[in-house]
Amino acid sequence: MNRLLDDLNDAQRQAVTTTEGPLLVIAGAGSGKTRVLVRRLAYLLRQQLAQPNQILAVTFTNKAAGEMKDRVVTLLGGVAPGMNVSTFHSFCARLLRREGHAIGFDSSFTIFDTADSITLVKNCIKELGFSTNQCTPKAQLRKISDAKNRMVSPETFAAGASGYFEDCTSRIYSLYQERLLRCQGMDFDDLLYRSVTLLQDNTEIGEGYRRRFRYLMVDEYQDTNPVQYLLLRNLLGQHKNLCVVGDEDQSIYGWRGADIRNILEFEKDFSDARVIKLEQNYRSTNIILDAASSVIGYNEARKPKTLWSDKKGGDKLQHLLVDSADEEAAGIIERIHNERATTDLCEMAVLYRTNAQSRPFEEQLRRQGLPYQIVGGITFYQRKEVKDLLAYLKLIANPRDDISFERIVNYPKRGVGKKTLAEIAAWAASDGLSYFDVAKRSADDSGLSSRWKRLKPFVALVEKYRARKDDIPVDLLTQELVDELNLFDELRSEDEVIGQTRIENVEAFIEGAAEYARGNGEATLDNYLAEISLYTDIDSYDETEDKVTLMTIHSAKGLEYDLIFLTGLEEGLFPLQRTFSEPMELEEERRLFYVGATRARKKLYMSTAAVRFRRGAIASIPSRFIKEIPPELMDVVDLRRRPTWDSDSTSLQPSFFGKAESSGDVSPIGVHYEYEGLEALRVGRIVQHPTFGRGKVLKVEGYGESLQMEIMFTGLGVKKIMAKYGKLKIIG
Repeated sequence: MNRLLDDLNDAQRQAVTTTEGPLLVIAGAGSGKTRVLVRRLAYLLRQQLAQPNQILAVTFTNKAAGEMKDRVVTLLGGVAPGMNVSTFHSFCARLLRREGHAIGFDSSFTIFDTADSITLVKNCIKELGFSTNQCTPKAQLRKISDAKNRMVSPETFAAGASGYFEDCTSRIYSLYQERLLRCQGMDFDDLLYRSVTLLQDNTEIGEGYRRRFRYLMVDEYQDTNPVQYLLLRNLLGQHKNLCVVGDEDQSIYGWRGADIRNILEFEKDFSDARVIKLEQNYRSTNIILDAASSVIGYNEARKPKTLWSDKKGGDKLQHLLVDSADEEAAGIIERIHNERATTDLCEMAVLYRTNAQSRPFEEQLRRQGLPYQIVGGITFYQRKEVKDLLAYLKLIANPRDDISFERIVNYPKRGVGKKTLAEIAAWAASDGLSYFDVAKRSADDSGLSSRWKRLKPFVALVEKYRARKDDIPVDLLTQELVDELNLFDELRSEDEVIGQTRIENVEAFIEGAAEYARGNGEATLDNYLAEISLYTDIDSYDETEDKVTLMTIHSAKGLEYDLIFLTGLEEGLFPLQRTFSEPMELEEERRLFYVGATRARKKLYMSTAAVRFRRGAIASIPSRFIKEIPPELMDVVDLRRRPTWDSDSTSLQPSFFGKAESSGDVSPIGVHYEYEGLEALRVGRIVQHPTFGRGKVLKVEGYGESLQMEIMFTGLGVKKIMAKYGKLKIIG
């Protein structure tokens, strides 16, 4: 037992040994929450409070779940069969493969990825006769996803729909769910939505799982959404042994449905809950912690905590002032070169608010021959050649998967055109069949035209591998399929150069299947597809490769580096402009800054560009987050040059900018610090106008010289004012 507890601090030890009843562990950044979860799980098993299959521990990435399971096994000195450590989606997928028959699904249902879901929504929009311009597939899928995350069924959505567009979404949602069921498919949201429905509506199944799980543990609880919350409540037995670990200051997924109230109101849900705070940080220097804590302290929706570290002092934060995005990349790459003398490249990460910001960094790194990896680009399983091969495997596993059928029925080309596919779809709709069922019938119907006969070899191929899918390991089945399709020759014929890369990707897929087969006793096709269907790009990220990492701040959650470069700290970019008038969204942006800053162990660099090209040249204002950092914690490094503005190429004028604080020479062009006027004109401010008098700012739009606002003036009503001409004085 000493091995489990001796190297923990007092708060961590309490979190590990408090086993009964509801427990909220507030785990500040870098405070060892993963260690606590691992030790707590091992402690429950070592104390024989439960068997491995009576504990459910959920987190948000497959990688984190795998590492947690491995560490528990190492601590216990052996295997722990039946241990349930997984993501929410993986747990629900397993539950539904066992119990889905109760709601009309068999165990080989297909899990649709986002691309497949968009295709199906697009088909539904066309089938209903709607315009894809007015009802864009991506927007409709977002609305459907939001409904499922709130446990709103198609019927409930329809009952509450008001107006033409909501009625359209209602009909699309309903048809989409019908088509998923016909395909024996579920999208990512369905895994949670249908699991909750199953546990709520089927008393016998629900009670069985509530009796089974004696302890529930949840990582990253601040990022749970309403349907995940309901899943936990429906798995929680009378014992109420629920331990949730999280940090409301790191809740950064509100845009995809996460509800910060789940963690903020935990004590309301469980009046007898115990709360333990982990406040000692083992990652960052005190200077980094003080800066991050200062910024997050401006938020209201949070639980007070004081992070501290034994790593006294440390380097001050470096705030780089640059002219443009390209100069930002150049300045940061220069510092990467300099830091390389003492720090490995794999210990450096460039973080940005949006994926579009990666371009200049990629160009500079390639130009200078520095190795790098991007997290958050096109994932391996989204590459066309891999998607095509996966579609074959999915159809072999589940012949009712119409989306996979549609993707590969004519790949490689076998003369099945759009007309034939449209006729297949019409036949399937009229007779309630899958596309593959139609293809099978057509192959045996002598009365059909010769073009229908082209489907016969395709049907025979799928049937051949369906008959063998449970008898041979998935890697051998995949290799034989690739050989029979002559897929490598097909890829070479499409493009000799790019084709070789695509062949290598297919070979990598087969090797991945072989690795899975080596580590699993039942390496069948169905099991393998279930394993990889929920795979994400962060699961394949290798932090040990000596490469600079580029990623969004969202992707960096849970990671840490010696050096962090936090880029694009400008109003309108970070924080995003749309958050200015929404206090809760602005607080999430501030939490995102906090997450990015606390990824750094030793040094934190921040950068601000004077001009950022987003739909034209935009004069930038430094992010408010910079001003929320005490000046004594930060050095300003001015890398700007005085540009010669061409009046024909830009509307920016030197007189617009103020003066920057810097120990070096200062250009009048660039970001301003002392000039507070335009930056401080935010919604809610009280201002004085020389002509109109006192007013309140209601709306703010644009940046720089184009910054304008709507102001309610006493006795005069609302007027639009251009900031550069307004001569406004802030009085409240």
